Amino acid sequence: MRRFGRPWWVVSHLLVLALIVVMINLGFWQLRRLEERRDLNALQAERTAAAVVATDALAAVIAGGGVEAVEYRVVEVTGRYLLDDEVAVRNRTLSGLPGVWLLTPLVPADGPAVVVSRGWVPQSSSDPAARPPTPVPDGEVTVRGHVRLSEQRAGLGVADPAEGRLTSLARPDIKRYAAQLDYPVHPFYLQLTSQDPPPSDYPVMVALPAPGDGPHLGYAVQWFIFTAIAVVGYPLVLRHVSRRPDRAIPDDETYLEDETDPAPDEVP
Repeated sequence: MRRFGRPWWVVSHLLVLALIVVMINLGFWQLRRLEERRDLNALQAERTAAAVVATDALAAVIAGGGVEAVEYRVVEVTGRYLLDDEVAVRNRTLSGLPGVWLLTPLVPADGPAVVVSRGWVPQSSSDPAARPPTPVPDGEVTVRGHVRLSEQRAGLGVADPAEGRLTSLARPDIKRYAAQLDYPVHPFYLQLTSQDPPPSDYPVMVALPAPGDGPHLGYAVQWFIFTAIAVVGYPLVLRHVSRRPDRAIPDDETYLEDETDPAPDEVP
């Protein structure tokens, strides 16, 4: 039977120390994520409460700070829907039900078209004919919606074909969508909040994500609790081991072989 000496304890100390450092960093990372989330909530509240922007003023706002400068702003535009160019965004749920978002270009009398996310439609199969009717008004309509930024593939996400005319997208990728249209399009989309004349029963308008802190504070507290358990618990383990009766191990040996005492000489 072998009992490890000093080298084993050195490795143990280093592993526990590394674990503590990692957990502390994970806790502070979650606190940074919480701060970012709160900053986003404040930005969203500020911009949604700002004055409505007309499409003819969008160019000046974008030129002042890029497309990101208009995210969450409320924009009003009047034009005609081009239903023939509509596409669906796959795998979108609402209240736990499967469905799609519908992206439809709205072309004003002058200037680039605006892609409008008209809302969610239930769909239990890949056949578009299985969706309920989603008509658009005849003639001009006036819509209001929140500016949302185009999305691109990240990590191992599903990629849409780079070429060809698509009838559905994996995400609201306006750059890819615009590539199949023969007219200019703004580099964002509007998440519809109101329309005149009003829409039919479908699609169902989708609200912005509700502001909130998310799970980050809870995760941070968990990591700090785990850290405290390691800081308090590991010395207790060492104390318990050091009090074992078979604990004595020479410092200059990595291990010792257990030996049994020789039997006493027999008395004649």
